[in-house]
Amino acid sequence: MPKTMTYDNIKNPWKMRDGVVIFDIETEFVLDWSIEAKKELKFRCGVAFSYEDGGYHKFTDPKELVELLKKAKALVTYNGEGFDFFVLEKYGLDVEETAGKKCSPKGIRSFDIMHKIQELRPADSFEKKFPSMDEIIYSHYGIHKTKYDADVPEEVREHCLEDVEFTKRLYEEEMWIVPVKKRAKRRILETDYDNDLYGEVDYGEGTTQIVDFGIPIAVTETDYFFDGPDTIPCPLCGQETLFLYTVLKAREDTLTCSECGGITKFHAGTRSIQFSMTKEENESKVCPNCNKSLISNRYDHHGYGAGPGYISSGSSICKNCGKGCYEWEDDDTPGFRDYWKGKCCFCGK
Repeated sequence: MPKTMTYDNIKNPWKMRDGVVIFDIETEFVLDWSIEAKKELKFRCGVAFSYEDGGYHKFTDPKELVELLKKAKALVTYNGEGFDFFVLEKYGLDVEETAGKKCSPKGIRSFDIMHKIQELRPADSFEKKFPSMDEIIYSHYGIHKTKYDADVPEEVREHCLEDVEFTKRLYEEEMWIVPVKKRAKRRILETDYDNDLYGEVDYGEGTTQIVDFGIPIAVTETDYFFDGPDTIPCPLCGQETLFLYTVLKAREDTLTCSECGGITKFHAGTRSIQFSMTKEENESKVCPNCNKSLISNRYDHHGYGAGPGYISSGSSICKNCGKGCYEWEDDDTPGFRDYWKGKCCFCGK
């Protein structure tokens, strides 16, 4: 392990093997990390290791994976409580939400290594960054996870298997060697008065663009300034010109091409494109009752000095009736954390 790094040594509290299953899943690419968005993510593949038969089981059908998980006495994950369980709920895994925007399977013990590490760290752990799997693997074994191409299904499946293998190794360690990386507090505000009040907050791990006296509009790289072209050709058809004025002013984040009817969604206040969608794709992602778009939005927030967070909003299909949609908003800004869910436009629940 690197000698220049400092570490927390955390004793592994778990010895259980009987009925234990270790698993990981891969999903479609995600830009929005809100709870509602996680619940909507599509499963790509999964791998589970069972101590009962000592074998690794690979899955492309999420319901088959869930059936195996339901038979377990305990499930071992690395951030499963913050991600995997939310995704698998719609495939039949019975879960309950817990504190800290996490969830656990009902009736099955959950051993989440990442969250247990943070829970058992010394009293000043709030100032310490949650360790990524790659960071803790490197601190233990001096190696990094294998790089892979997310567009190649075979590589995605191998990546998932590797994650389960590493999770198993960590679960069997008596002591976890956790690199200490503190959450940066540095704030630097630079303003450009040529385009209204505009600035950028640098909090050490990323930057947040702000306008109008500190109201955040988007997470960006440092080169997203108002100094480029104010128009771009439509990314879908290339025939129509999209005017970016309202996007750069953070008045809207989605533009519709008058030529092909497709939409292009931007990170608010920037030229950075989140995604483009054809007219046909867009029309397929609407509420069957009110025809409202089911696309979600997310932007990071500098946190008014309390640390960065994010605010997400959108509409989702009602899980009660499946015939309408409901609006929701998820505010994860430190000191302002809140979640709101509206009523379904069809059943009213």
